[in-house]
Amino acid sequence: MLLFKKVRWKNFLSTGNLFTEVSLNDSRTTLISGLNGHGKSTILDVLAFSLFGKTFRNINLPQLPNSINQKNCLVELEFEANGSEYLVRRGLEPKIFEIYKNDSLVEQSAKAKDYQRQFEETVLRMSFKAFCQVVILGSSNYVPFMRLSAADRRSIVESILDIDVFTAMNTILKSRISENRDMLKNMSHKLELHQEKIRSQRNILDNIRSMSEDAIRKNMEEIEKCETKLSHLSTKIDSITTSVKQLRSTIEDSESVSRKLNKILELEKNIQKQMKSITQKIESVESMTHCSSCNQEIGEDFKRRILTEKTNKLGEMEKAMEELEKRKSDSTTRKIEIDSVKENIQEKILEMSEINSEISATNTYVTKLQKDNEKIMSSDEEKKDAEKKLNLLLEDERNLSSSKEEIKENDSLYGLASVLLKDTGIKKRIISHYIPVINKVINSYLQQMNFFVLFELDEEFNEKIRSRHRDEFTYNSFSEGEKRKIDLALLFAWRRIAQMKNSVSTNLLILDEILDGSLDNTSTESFLDIIANLDKTTNLFVISHKPKEIIQDRFEKQITFVKKNNFSQIER
Repeated sequence: MLLFKKVRWKNFLSTGNLFTEVSLNDSRTTLISGLNGHGKSTILDVLAFSLFGKTFRNINLPQLPNSINQKNCLVELEFEANGSEYLVRRGLEPKIFEIYKNDSLVEQSAKAKDYQRQFEETVLRMSFKAFCQVVILGSSNYVPFMRLSAADRRSIVESILDIDVFTAMNTILKSRISENRDMLKNMSHKLELHQEKIRSQRNILDNIRSMSEDAIRKNMEEIEKCETKLSHLSTKIDSITTSVKQLRSTIEDSESVSRKLNKILELEKNIQKQMKSITQKIESVESMTHCSSCNQEIGEDFKRRILTEKTNKLGEMEKAMEELEKRKSDSTTRKIEIDSVKENIQEKILEMSEINSEISATNTYVTKLQKDNEKIMSSDEEKKDAEKKLNLLLEDERNLSSSKEEIKENDSLYGLASVLLKDTGIKKRIISHYIPVINKVINSYLQQMNFFVLFELDEEFNEKIRSRHRDEFTYNSFSEGEKRKIDLALLFAWRRIAQMKNSVSTNLLILDEILDGSLDNTSTESFLDIIANLDKTTNLFVISHKPKEIIQDRFEKQITFVKKNNFSQIER
């Protein structure tokens, strides 16, 4: 858990050269008030800047140093994480970024960007987006969920459920699919050009060979006398040769099938290993009663949530195994067919060997004549050079064909991954699992604000709202005050779901001008009841410019910001 303790800042926006300090954990509820422009919302940007080097209200960083002093803009934040005490110092003019762990400076990376990433991943364990959803809820840049487009609603829920990584993966995958298809197109074009070169080179070689025909014609006339005797057997040899070629053409995918089957077997083994690990994790969680890190008792709800998540993941892997099993069956069937063809080819080769032995004696004289012809042909250097070039071109053609097959196989695998990463794939299964939980939490908050309707979001994040008499409404059917109740219920629900899903646990919650909308007094009271009943580990800060006398008695502590001599400060 992140326990925020204290924050102080100076020369930040309208704050002067003296530190303004706010304790973040000495009161469960704190009201921050002040006139517009007196700096009460500055604390939002201070926290965002200290942790992430960004501003909450979309203020450009060069505008953060106080416009009068124009230097020594500094923010310091103290908090506890993972059993250690941290102090983050960040400033501008001059630029400062330091992290202290238990009073010792954490060694900086060569790049501030890497230093920040390491800080977020190992200490904070949350992103800026998660911080804005769970810790700070501001009205200045907050658009109610129900007023967003369907695409924006999906984006927010994916972020809260921590599945927007699949969207990022799908974006990268689309780029790779496009690149792979461009490669395939270029490879096909290159192969066509190469095959044209081969045809041209063969024509050159044929022309060279024709020049030697006169020299060997006499020897060929002698060979023709033997061809009558060998005609029958040669015809049979040709028939078998043609059959062998046809059979071989049907198994050109032999190597690719073997490679694909090996890949499937290896992937199947890895998934089985992961499934075994998840099963062991499930057994471990079922037997756990206390956390191994903090020795706190583990609740049944937490165990059920972890077990549900692991069981769902195990189910997904089982489905993946079923898909792999189908692909393995297809590849195995094809391999059996290839092996059968190979056996047939071997039988025909043996038959050819027997025929060749039978005609060996007859060919002795033919061989002598052929050797004479070969001597004539081998003495032609131009022909040798042409044959060498042709052989090199044929070798390149084989390499290009092999590369093309690999690219085609990648395209097939990318296609399968694309199906899984689409909105109708993995993300839909996760969202469908959480929708009932989300609806339950939302309706719980609506009831606490005395708004007795049944609110439901479907898997496309379209709302259906039913009244007590089962009449159906949409969000826009309600008054502004009722819409505000729905907005607030959704806002608190997202915080609860984000904590459940992302394990983003912190003591701090800041609500900026949430009360300064269209809520009537009754709804305001209900809302104050909700925040009063937040868990005891939460330190709530509410920023409001409502008259203090209306709501001040509902807060344990009050902080008022005022402006003196053009500088914001806390009223003492």
